[in-house]
Amino acid sequence: TEFEVNAPSTVEMGERFRVSFSLNARPESFEAPVFNGFRVLSGPSQSTSTSTQIINNQVTTTVSYSYTYILEARSEGSFTIPSATATVDGTQYSTDEFHLEVLPSGQRGQQPGRDDSRQTEETTVPGPEDIFIRVSASNIAPYRGEQVIVSYKLYTRLPVTNYSVESLPGFSGLWAENLSETRQTQPSVEEIDGVNYNTVEISRMALFPQRSGQIRIEPMEVEMTVRMRQSARQGPGSLFEEFFGGTSLFDRYQTIPHKVSSESLSLSVKPLPYENRPENFSGAVGTFSLVSSISKEEVKVNEAVNLVVRVEGKGNLRMVDAPRVRTPGHVEIFDPQIRDNITPGRDGIKGNREFDHLIIPRRNGRIEIPEIEFSYFDPERKVYVESTSGPFIINADGDPGSETPLSQARNNIQEDIRFIRTRNVGLTPAGRLFFGSSTFFILLLAPPLLLIIFALLLIRHKNIVQDKTGMRIRRAQREARKRLVIAKRLLEENRREEFFDEVFRTLWGYVSDRLNIPVSKLSKNNVYEAFRSVNIDVELAQNFLEGLGECEYARFAPGGRESPMERTYKKAMETIITLERELRNK
Repeated sequence: TEFEVNAPSTVEMGERFRVSFSLNARPESFEAPVFNGFRVLSGPSQSTSTSTQIINNQVTTTVSYSYTYILEARSEGSFTIPSATATVDGTQYSTDEFHLEVLPSGQRGQQPGRDDSRQTEETTVPGPEDIFIRVSASNIAPYRGEQVIVSYKLYTRLPVTNYSVESLPGFSGLWAENLSETRQTQPSVEEIDGVNYNTVEISRMALFPQRSGQIRIEPMEVEMTVRMRQSARQGPGSLFEEFFGGTSLFDRYQTIPHKVSSESLSLSVKPLPYENRPENFSGAVGTFSLVSSISKEEVKVNEAVNLVVRVEGKGNLRMVDAPRVRTPGHVEIFDPQIRDNITPGRDGIKGNREFDHLIIPRRNGRIEIPEIEFSYFDPERKVYVESTSGPFIINADGDPGSETPLSQARNNIQEDIRFIRTRNVGLTPAGRLFFGSSTFFILLLAPPLLLIIFALLLIRHKNIVQDKTGMRIRRAQREARKRLVIAKRLLEENRREEFFDEVFRTLWGYVSDRLNIPVSKLSKNNVYEAFRSVNIDVELAQNFLEGLGECEYARFAPGGRESPMERTYKKAMETIITLERELRNK
């Protein structure tokens, strides 16, 4: 068994370079060294290669496992990188320590004795002008509650074979709704400063600010694999490069991992104006209309009537409260049943929200329900708008004294009829006093004891509520179980895109709550390090990350590779169950 490291001995300040650890046997575990003084841009990128040779009828097979990191030099000086370790068949192997010298930028070519004419292999790394993410907002100075469309677009002029969202942006102070289409978005071509880029929209969201002031949206991180040219050169300006326009016949291509982040975005949220604000305004912001209807106008006393009030339009519909319905005192009205018919589209959230009221007249005669009023703030016109519907007239017929069988029976029991006592009557012997009895002292001591118990329970409850980390850990499995039930239903309905999206959110949500990792810091590297910190089995951690990878590939991979949904569901469920058992044992 051979375990080796391959890295350059000299790099320049700010230069990106590769460090690769190679092993000629299948490892049970791999532990990388700490790269102090260097920034880890990506890795470990795992790869496996197998070669077979037949010489004189003798077959020789060689297997190689490699772990590759892309590093960036951050400070000058001499550095010693510690050994990497791997376990094969229960035996631990280590690489040799290696030394790196980081020179000031531009000085490596000035070293004496350096031979630039010898053949070297160079691998380029994507620059910020090759691949980047742009974030745009429909309005960076919205009103509180106004809908803002935010789009994240990936621009690249290099072949990208796969990409996945590594870290979701944080939306503190915002209500977010996903507007991205479930199917894979087709790429297009855009020209920027005379350069054509392939571009694809990787995320589109509708955001609703919940407070005024400055709100910062954290960057989005995307991890991808990029196909880069790796050229074998014979010194700068070779005849081959000159003849073939800068390329060489000896060029090779290699797929390397790469991570790119968008810029942060700041919204300057304006408060809603106080001037001319209606009294019945409840926070609706957008463009709406009010429609209402009644199921019948001629009814009997104690007969139910449905009054449906519908608010429809475009804006923060999920935050719209039921408009007030005023009725006479002899008309009983119940809390409404709410039905949402809200559709997310590229231009935002629109649809309608219905409030179904149940009304029961308790007297006969003509009943008038006044106009129903609804007010909202229109951010385009910057004014408050009041909309009305109605009034409605209901004619109730019948005997006001007539009641439903249930209410009649209740009145008879309460006023006219007393139940016959069927239990034994408790008699106390004459001369025995309650004062001084054992029951008297028990009841006397009970209040202070109950008060102490209540105080202890209250303190315990406050500690539990304040322990946000503990609450997240306790609810992790419960929330994952709820999401898996939804994923099971999507599996049975064969809703492929929504199924993989739900399983992906289940795995991310579980590990975020169970290991107390903020959503803004969720990444595969952080999750892997968190598993290592609690001594989770490496194979189990890899199963968890593979489940995420399957969901990401099914959701985002160009062409949509087919992945068995039943297998993904069972694997996610078994992984969460095993992780929960392991974490509890730890």
